[in-house]
Amino acid sequence: MKIAYLSKGAMYICNNGKVSQLPCERADKYADTVNEINKNKAWKHSGRGAEFMGAVEHYEDASKNTHIFGITPVDNGFLYSAVFGEMGAIYRKNADVPKAPEGHIYTGMNSRISHICFRDGKIAAIMNDHLAVFDERGDYDEITDGPSAESYPFWSADDNRILCSTVGFVMDGYSGVSPSSIIAVDTEAGRMDELFAEEENDLIKPKNDSDGNYYFIRQPYKESKPQKEPILKSVLLFPLRLIKAIVGFLNAFSVLFGGEPLRKNQQRGDVKTKNKSPRELYFEGRLLEAEKNEKENAESGDKNPSILPRSRVLVKKAPDGSETVIRKGVLDYTFSDEGIVYSNGKEIILIENGGEEKVIAKASFADNLIILK
Repeated sequence: MKIAYLSKGAMYICNNGKVSQLPCERADKYADTVNEINKNKAWKHSGRGAEFMGAVEHYEDASKNTHIFGITPVDNGFLYSAVFGEMGAIYRKNADVPKAPEGHIYTGMNSRISHICFRDGKIAAIMNDHLAVFDERGDYDEITDGPSAESYPFWSADDNRILCSTVGFVMDGYSGVSPSSIIAVDTEAGRMDELFAEEENDLIKPKNDSDGNYYFIRQPYKESKPQKEPILKSVLLFPLRLIKAIVGFLNAFSVLFGGEPLRKNQQRGDVKTKNKSPRELYFEGRLLEAEKNEKENAESGDKNPSILPRSRVLVKKAPDGSETVIRKGVLDYTFSDEGIVYSNGKEIILIENGGEEKVIAKASFADNLIILK
């Protein structure tokens, strides 16, 4: 079995259990070009003269501004979507010859393209948080708009609809979002139907099969409300914040006109950072306590304990409305002829058609799983 997936913005392929990272030609070219441009003009923005004129600029390695968001299988490989700086893109990649020239589908400034799904010459894509449909020449139609954000498009297995997750933005004295629900969009009929929605849960990553079963990941809804600071606390902290602001201004003035900070141990551009354990990080905007989750999952008897919480589950909805929780702690999943392939955050695992689990490979944060022919 040959599986492609993303992990932390990079592409990987797992071929019969052996994992290797795939090069991204376009990302490398973008980073090399931008870094060379910045290098050539660096002399204008460095040194005491630039500090005196207030023209100091620090250039970040452009490779940090490249990110691959989505992959989808096609003949002889897959398509990937990416953001290079301010530019969104879709390219075709040969999985058998990773260093072969990549085929161009689309590039556009100020276009953030994330998740994609290909079928019959059409690409369902999330562009700037809304659903769009591209052809293989790069032409596209925008399908959704308004106060919502879509994600995870999937071409329905039994008709021409596009399944996806959506959240609505609400305004009631603060900004927030509703729980993520699952919709089906019929682009030909111009119709949109809500399939599944729950008040207490987010429903994401929908798929279906030719037998009429629907699959998705359910996790507790995390309400997005800004935290309002109590008025009394704001009043008490005002003098301290005022002093910090004055010191910060004087320090900036010293750097600008004296070339040195007031605090000798401060480096230019220094910011406070909080060191996190490698097992404690953010995933999908949520704090992920990987070690704690893995321990709890193991204590609950899971054969291959996940680093994700047990409250994040893969669900199957049958045509008669009955529901089955397939696995807990699922990061992502896809279908193969042999069964369901899923990621638990540290491994890629096959649930065979008979129900047995088999670890295919070690794979950290394997997401956007696809099966290649």
